[in-house]
Amino acid sequence: TEEDEDDDPVVDADFGKTIAVVPGAFKPPHNGHLDMVRKYAEIADEVIVLISRPTRGGRKLPNGREITAEDSLKIWNLLIQDLPNVEVGISNHASPLTAAYEYVGRDGPLGKGTKVILGASNKGGDAKRWTGAGKYIKEGVELIDPFSTAVEPSLRPNGTPYSASDMRELLGAAENSEDAIEELEDFIGEDKVFDLLSILGIASPMQEMSAGGAGAVAGAAVGSKGGPWA
Repeated sequence: TEEDEDDDPVVDADFGKTIAVVPGAFKPPHNGHLDMVRKYAEIADEVIVLISRPTRGGRKLPNGREITAEDSLKIWNLLIQDLPNVEVGISNHASPLTAAYEYVGRDGPLGKGTKVILGASNKGGDAKRWTGAGKYIKEGVELIDPFSTAVEPSLRPNGTPYSASDMRELLGAAENSEDAIEELEDFIGEDKVFDLLSILGIASPMQEMSAGGAGAVAGAAVGSKGGPWA
């Protein structure tokens, strides 16, 4: 039979694939982050969310409990249950940019012919952080202009921006405030609030009234995604 040098299923499987890389500390992740990832999931074949691991000044709840990268991974896995082309992992780097550059760089997993999107908002010059990114991209991988792929950030239902610091304050009040729990629904979704509290070890009087309780769903979700970069 005649040989065809292009008949290589291992190479061809990923050739030409578009992958979006969205790095951040995500302390904690919320629906604002999810909306960005969802938009990239619509235009890319895969979205890779990279959680950085800060070595100093970790983000803490009002009670002093630090939100760890592992906490963020569990919360992300709650958020992306309906997004099969999204994978979340933990980087060993403190800098989100360094985490992304490692992933798209010479020793990262991307194959030749891959197109890369680097995640950014189109507000506040956010995409400028990727200035000069081209020099970090693996040979044979194409970087799509970050300014052309930056996405519009979503707002909370009341029209204000999502804020991780606001979310942490609400988490701090959740043990004693039904209003705080209801407001957390903006950030995580009504059906995920008690799973969020369970992940972070926050007890709430309202939790006893919730049907089915928390923990089981969160526990099942944690192992569902993660990948080799977790």
